[in-house]
Amino acid sequence: MTHISESNNDAQMATPPKSAAKQLSKFMACLVGTTAICLSAYALSVNSLVQSAKMPATYKWFLLKEVPGPRIIFESGSNSHHAIDTDAVGAALGMSAINIADNGGYPIEDKITRLETYARAGDIVVLPLEWTFYHREKLTDNYVETLFTDNRDYYQSMPAVKRAQRALSLPPEKIIKAFSKKKSRPVQDVESPAKDLFVAALTQSTGHQSRKVSIGPELGVAEQSCDDYILGKTAQRKNLKLSANIKPALARLKKLKNKGIGIHFAWPVLAGDGCMSDPAYVTGFRAQIEQAVNLAGFEFLGTPGQSLYGQNLQDNTPYHVVTKGTDIHTQKMIGFLQAQGYGETGSPLDIKTFARHRLLEMELASIKPLNQPALPIGKPIAMDNPEMRELVEFSAGWWDFEPYGRWMRDNRAMFRVTLPKDISPKSVLKIQGSTKSGQPEKVSLSINGKVISSGMFGESAPLLVPAADLPRGEALSIFLSLPEADLPQSPLELGENQDARSMTLHLHSLELTTSEAEAEIEQVEVSNDAAPNATAIKTVPYVSDNLVFDYTQAFLDEGPLNCGPADMKRNSIPLKISFSEGWWEQENYGRWMKDQRATLDITMPDNGEGMPENRYSIRLEGDFFMNRVQSVSAVIDGKKLNPFTLMADGSLISIFESSQMGNSITLELELSGKTTQSPKTLGLSQDDRTLTYFLKSAQLIPA
Repeated sequence: MTHISESNNDAQMATPPKSAAKQLSKFMACLVGTTAICLSAYALSVNSLVQSAKMPATYKWFLLKEVPGPRIIFESGSNSHHAIDTDAVGAALGMSAINIADNGGYPIEDKITRLETYARAGDIVVLPLEWTFYHREKLTDNYVETLFTDNRDYYQSMPAVKRAQRALSLPPEKIIKAFSKKKSRPVQDVESPAKDLFVAALTQSTGHQSRKVSIGPELGVAEQSCDDYILGKTAQRKNLKLSANIKPALARLKKLKNKGIGIHFAWPVLAGDGCMSDPAYVTGFRAQIEQAVNLAGFEFLGTPGQSLYGQNLQDNTPYHVVTKGTDIHTQKMIGFLQAQGYGETGSPLDIKTFARHRLLEMELASIKPLNQPALPIGKPIAMDNPEMRELVEFSAGWWDFEPYGRWMRDNRAMFRVTLPKDISPKSVLKIQGSTKSGQPEKVSLSINGKVISSGMFGESAPLLVPAADLPRGEALSIFLSLPEADLPQSPLELGENQDARSMTLHLHSLELTTSEAEAEIEQVEVSNDAAPNATAIKTVPYVSDNLVFDYTQAFLDEGPLNCGPADMKRNSIPLKISFSEGWWEQENYGRWMKDQRATLDITMPDNGEGMPENRYSIRLEGDFFMNRVQSVSAVIDGKKLNPFTLMADGSLISIFESSQMGNSITLELELSGKTTQSPKTLGLSQDDRTLTYFLKSAQLIPA
């Protein structure tokens, strides 16, 4: 009996209770679930670090995403960025050629992912991959640290599964560090966000760039041989072998080839003494690479020796060549591609022109609803005043702020302002600025998609937009275009200086004014691109080109822009003015002072009935250069007057007494400023005249 009992006990001990098995199953399920939750949380945390933006982070990404096909695409590290002139390739083969090569330290898996996402049937992809792509497996620190900012497009181009895989491959210490830096990241510029891409479009429109003259070896280059720089010391080179990620990468490229995308490998450019001198990789490692590529169904364009150049063509590293080397290697590459049967009749897409227009469209498409403060009434908003910038949002088509204003980069641009709800029907939005040419140019203006006006714009010809029928209390989209302007050029293209930005209009200031005079506009016929019954902006010229002007009579006859209140017009006295010293030549709308001092000769009227005290107010209407308002003093016939008072409408008024009826008196004006500059000095135009105050009108009123 004892024996049977012991056997039963042993059997019971050998068979675990069902409850224990259930507990183990629950534990394992909880463990798996907890692990999945932790991994998901980690992936989501990484995802939250990546900047979200509709605009590509770099111009290379813009080219890949936006340029229509079919295209010849060069993809690698920086060696082919410098070595392949895609402008020349495109011209020779009659196809659009783009160079998206960026950095040899980025993983080949992620480079293939972006090709899978954005390459299209008919595209031709050339891969002059640096040697390190074939043996490196780990992510570089630079790539991980920039994956959330400058390289965000790599992450965002991945489908969800690959994005999660990439997130889980990132070291936790890097993620923790990225979170600590997140708050200190620069705020992304929401105003004209494509301006940096636009510089690249002007200077390297198809994505390549090389220097004419070497800038000298970068840090660490001169201290080691070319072979050491490329693949490490001798001991490392002896053990070179293909990394485990190469065969999967080749399999993915084969799938792209099956989708109608041409795939070709090429050897990276090397320049310098002692490059590829060690047989450890010249024969051994090279043979491994070529065998793997050929077995996957691909071939190399040329041989390593055909991509090898002398020290005289090296720029700052063995992977970078100067322009002479670029020209030589590009012609070889054109020959390789032609031997493959590539080439079309006709001309490739003008990518620079395409980029100019497409980047503006992308800026306009990224605009979000705006809630901004309304413009103040009667207060000029100088564009170099940081405190006023919230009142004007430069949505699309502008360069960065700089002293005195902001440049339009092309012939089209948009900004947004909000009008207050309680403005007078006679209110006018006054837009002041200058042109790159220095001469007034025709500008068309539309608001919320409707053409409003068309007129000349320049240094002394502001745009005056009537506000009577415009929406109030909401952001207005104001679109400026130059319908008759040529393709803008940069100062660099014109040989003026090293500024590579193209420029057209320079906006100095905005003002919402209720001046009755400025509200007077003229209905005229506008160009065919304007809407029916659009209003043209009126600017009133003077009636004579001589040195003597009857200002007041001209105002009364023409209904001028700047003639002041009605009672002033009724009581003002006809007078003759001639310019003496300190003035530039007469322009259509007025006359510039050359410096801080200038002289006017005024012929006083005969003393008639109603003026027994010979006491007058003199009223000057004009603009200070770059809106640099200064105090103005005056001397009449040697007698100093009280300083001019700056009125709310911008006019200058001073009171004086004179008994010189019917005679000429001399009025000497003096500005308080010390600095005198020209538009050319400030980079605004080619006008090299020193300018201070632009006199538009003068009136004499009995005081």
